[in-house]
Amino acid sequence: MLSALDHRELSPSGLYRIRFQDCDPFGHLNNARYMDYFLEAREDHLRDFYGFDLFEHASREGKSWVVTRTQIAYLEPAKQSDLVRIATRLTSRTDGSIRNEDLMYDQSGKRLKAMLWIDFAYVDLGRGRPTRHGEDLVRFFDSVLYRDSGSENGNFEERVREMKRTLAPGTEPLPV
Repeated sequence: MLSALDHRELSPSGLYRIRFQDCDPFGHLNNARYMDYFLEAREDHLRDFYGFDLFEHASREGKSWVVTRTQIAYLEPAKQSDLVRIATRLTSRTDGSIRNEDLMYDQSGKRLKAMLWIDFAYVDLGRGRPTRHGEDLVRFFDSVLYRDSGSENGNFEERVREMKRTLAPGTEPLPV
């Protein structure tokens, strides 16, 4: 049921169109809507790349993840009708929490538009209390964990600077 990508160094990604109703009067993606795009992309990636359905898991196990913290950097506007490439990846886990790093690029994967760190706690839905990940989840997380020294230090601003440096002009686009 749960399997990793053959190439763990690649993060799942897909193309998404910025919709008119999600934009401000200047035609830029509204800041509040970035979270929706990132969360919807991660849901798609879990299902399409790993065969993991969040809602089916919650129904079957009575447990799911809730957001506990977000950090976002808006680097370049995403504009109405733009096609953007969103990559998502698991960058850390504990017994009862996970962190994703989500990246929004231009369509080619060369220009970073936004970066998000989002922390989740695993919660027993019936009790409304934090709980521990089971062994199957731990194995799955470990098989897909993105290991990068820059994401491990826990400093969001430093990670943003690092990501901007790695996408300097003339660098290779995001692998797809």
